[in-house]
Amino acid sequence: MKVLAEKYYDFNLHTWTLLHIHTAHTFYSGLVSSWVFRKSKDAKWADRARKAKLLMTKWADCKWNFQNKLYLMEAEEAFCCNDIANAEYLYEKALSSAREHRFIHEEALAHELAGHFFLELNRKGTAVEHFMQAHEKYLEWGAVAKSNSVLEFVQQVLGKMSSLGICTLPGSTSSSNGNVDNEVKNTRKRMPER
Repeated sequence: MKVLAEKYYDFNLHTWTLLHIHTAHTFYSGLVSSWVFRKSKDAKWADRARKAKLLMTKWADCKWNFQNKLYLMEAEEAFCCNDIANAEYLYEKALSSAREHRFIHEEALAHELAGHFFLELNRKGTAVEHFMQAHEKYLEWGAVAKSNSVLEFVQQVLGKMSSLGICTLPGSTSSSNGNVDNEVKNTRKRMPER
């Protein structure tokens, strides 16, 4: 017992701060590495993503803080390996875990990345649903600019889809992107003045 108490008193806050920064860096650098690998096919980036995921695996014993992050990194890895069924399953696990542990921003990020995944699979309706969920979660978190960025991306996707005649939003019956245009305008009205 005394040994544990000594460890507690010897531990300093600076170390905790560095650990927090290190875990965040590992998470985001792993996601970025997967993204770059998919676009470039440069094996260096796949290796970076794999190393980041291995680190996250060590921390994922603390399910509350790291489980959703690990699932999202695994989903991105599966996406890179064209393991479509597993990637879809892992995106859902990441979303569920982020929701359960109340990481709104990471739920938004998981929806956004799942949207890109489904867009690559040409499942545009499912992609738009995920992007719209990402928009809502970013907005709920207070990231208005990011929320608008997601909506503008959806507008671009819908613009391309409209030329194919398939651009309805979830829950809408029209085949125009007016709903997204209105949503962007309404979101911008809620932005704080600087």
